[in-house]
Amino acid sequence: MDQAVRYARGVRIVAGTIALVIIGKHLTTDVPPSAQHDLLVVRAIAVAVAIGIALLPFHRPSAAQLRGLAFGLGIGVVFATVGVTTVLPGELWEQSVSLVAMMFAAALFMPWSWRWQAAFVAIALLAATVVFTLVIPRSALDGQSAVRVLLTLYLLAALSVFGAHLADRARRQLAATESIRVHEQRIDALGRFAGGIAHQFNNLLGGILTHVSVLRQDASMGPAATQLDEIVAAARRGRDLTEELMRFTRSDPIRVQPTDAGTVLDSVAALARALLPEGAKIHVHAAPGLPPLAGDIDHLVHACTQIVLNARDAMRGRPDPRLSLTAALHTVADKDSEWRDGPPPGRYVRISISDTGRGMDAATVSRAFEPFFSTKPMHQATGLGLATLLRVIRAHGGGVRAESEPGRGTTIHLLLPLSTEQLPAPLVPPAPAAPPPPSAVAAPGATILIVDDEAIVRNSLKRALTRFGYRVLEAGDGPTALTAMQTADPPVDLIILDLVLPGGGAGIFELLKAVRPEVRVLISSGYSPDAEASRGLAERVEGFLPKPYELGQLRTAVAQALAGEGEGEGEAA
Repeated sequence: MDQAVRYARGVRIVAGTIALVIIGKHLTTDVPPSAQHDLLVVRAIAVAVAIGIALLPFHRPSAAQLRGLAFGLGIGVVFATVGVTTVLPGELWEQSVSLVAMMFAAALFMPWSWRWQAAFVAIALLAATVVFTLVIPRSALDGQSAVRVLLTLYLLAALSVFGAHLADRARRQLAATESIRVHEQRIDALGRFAGGIAHQFNNLLGGILTHVSVLRQDASMGPAATQLDEIVAAARRGRDLTEELMRFTRSDPIRVQPTDAGTVLDSVAALARALLPEGAKIHVHAAPGLPPLAGDIDHLVHACTQIVLNARDAMRGRPDPRLSLTAALHTVADKDSEWRDGPPPGRYVRISISDTGRGMDAATVSRAFEPFFSTKPMHQATGLGLATLLRVIRAHGGGVRAESEPGRGTTIHLLLPLSTEQLPAPLVPPAPAAPPPPSAVAAPGATILIVDDEAIVRNSLKRALTRFGYRVLEAGDGPTALTAMQTADPPVDLIILDLVLPGGGAGIFELLKAVRPEVRVLISSGYSPDAEASRGLAERVEGFLPKPYELGQLRTAVAQALAGEGEGEGEAA
């Protein structure tokens, strides 16, 4: 139910209750004959106002209309209360208590600001002051009692305004928190949705790349070969975009280790030199003596790629394009809300990346970290934008802040926690591994079982593997794979298994391994929602072939899996 409709129902209930209370009070009160008429008129007016508000047709009331009605209802009851005191001065204290109750009820239960509350109590106090000092005859009311009542009312009215201020602030904080929670839920849902779409897209791209690669090998030079090259290039571009989606949606482990901030800056600068146009100046400065930060340099450098790309586009056509990369210590104090996600108080390394581009206005800055948000035309936008950066920094336990003004460039600040360990001693890089011998690149005659629920993936894989000289069997689910395994003659030597299958790829893996423990398995997938199961399989398979792949990758991965060279080295994604 809409919040405004719920509040409208609440106003109806309160108005009806007030009308019933006034009627009940009038029927149970002994009133002198001389005051009966006047008291009846006062209470009849109050009941008419309350019933009128209770019976008003609320279809789609606005918040302003509801506040106005609640305010009018409260003022009506106030005037009825002081009217009763006018007719029956002996009920001064009872009616004063009613005024106090109304003021505090309005402060606590009416969803309006302290300014509305101040206006409400001002009208109530004005009416009470006029009635208690001027309207009620002095012979019927002791002057000292009237002063004492009014001072009490003024004090309690001030407290009610202060309470309204606190309640108003609490409502705003709650609304802000709820807005952030809803936004995060939407982002999480978007990530899950994008992950599922990316998996399906990866399957399609995998089939396209494999089919086209085979056709390209068959095609001679000429128009057909050129067109096939264009198809391959388009599929590769789709693969890169899908990989960007996967980086955003999957929970890649962040391998936090002591990292030198200067090394991060140098890596980003090297990347920037390749991306920025000639003539752009790059300034790098890390404060001396910086302690190591706790981070994953690969994730950090990749996340900073989008900052560099944004800076490149923002500085295009601007005079004297410059990119500044700096690192310094930063201390976050208590209640420091300028950073996204509010990192806890403490000492951090702050990495700042500044450009001299066109800059952004405040509205654009507020949306800069939304997935796929871009100020560029749709056909020029690439990737998920700064949402990837925000996800990586969140995973590190840090914070992000953007500063920008139109015409004055943009600065993105990254806050990263300090490491509790020292930088490791530099390692001597190992010698490059020798390429596999020709005999390991092909193993004709081996039997391979493809287990994948996408027909295009199975068909393209079968076509490529048959060309390599393998005998190929297919299965789209677990029961079919089990039957193929049990009836294969000669027996299956290698299973190429997709992790995202009906019934779960990890469960199918266990089923097939139970039948033939010695069979080799090569996992091939582009997305797995069961990250724990994937990590559990990593050391029990002969390799991992990420989708989409090309013929060279497929041939090498299969040959190494059959030769046992990838055993225990697969990394499930």
